[in-house]
Amino acid sequence: MTKDDIYFFTQAKKELEFKYHDNTYVLNYDKDDNGKEYIIFGPIYETKKYDSFGDLMNNARVENHYFKEFIEVL
Repeated sequence: MTKDDIYFFTQAKKELEFKYHDNTYVLNYDKDDNGKEYIIFGPIYETKKYDSFGDLMNNARVENHYFKEFIEVL
C-alpha cells in the first residue's frame, strides 16, 4: 500500500482495518455536532481524531513508527 492509496481511502471515506502485533488498527471517519469531519485512526479502542490527511500523515503512529513510514508494510 502507498501514501496515495491512503489518500484515496481518506477522500472516498473508505474504512481500513489491519492487525499489527496483536492489535487491530482502524481508519475510519466521524463528524462532530457542528458538521466538522474527522479522520479516526489508531488501535480499535484507542483511536485518535485527525483534522486532515496531512495531520494524519504527520502525527499518527503505529506503535513506535509514524503511520506514513509504516504504510508500505501493509
